Amino acid sequence: MSVLQGGRRTAGRQHGQSLAELAIGFTVLVLLVSGLLDLGRTYFVHVALEDGAGEAALFLSINPNCVLPSDGPQCADPNNALWRARYAGGSGTGGFVDWSTISDDDIDVSIINTSGDDSLVGDTVRVTITYQFPLLTPIIPQIAGVNPIPLRGEAVQFIVKEG
Repeated sequence: MSVLQGGRRTAGRQHGQSLAELAIGFTVLVLLVSGLLDLGRTYFVHVALEDGAGEAALFLSINPNCVLPSDGPQCADPNNALWRARYAGGSGTGGFVDWSTISDDDIDVSIINTSGDDSLVGDTVRVTITYQFPLLTPIIPQIAGVNPIPLRGEAVQFIVKEG
């Protein structure tokens, strides 16, 4: 049912206007939801990396000589910092972090000698985990200009016990 207004039919144009507004609004809504999805995943992965680095640094503050499983028989899994970092959340394969892609080179452990003597007690251990986080949505990487996004988790502890 169209209404004549000034000799013209207006109902057909109003339906077209609603369709155009819906298309513009839907595009903006999809862009916002996909951005929030990737932002939420990025935050979750960052927290998981911080947790893994914190667990490894805490373990190394008590056992500073067990960074890798190859550091001796006393450092076999789960008694090394690498294992502790990977399984800090309860599962090495769960969540949004693909821990199998994180190599030994992506986990950097440095002990900073601040005491000036041979004892490690009182020195600082720093654990840094680097992860290349892939974005899911195809729109956001084009806007940001980068995919994957490099994320980093870092933790620092004081060594409280000789290894």
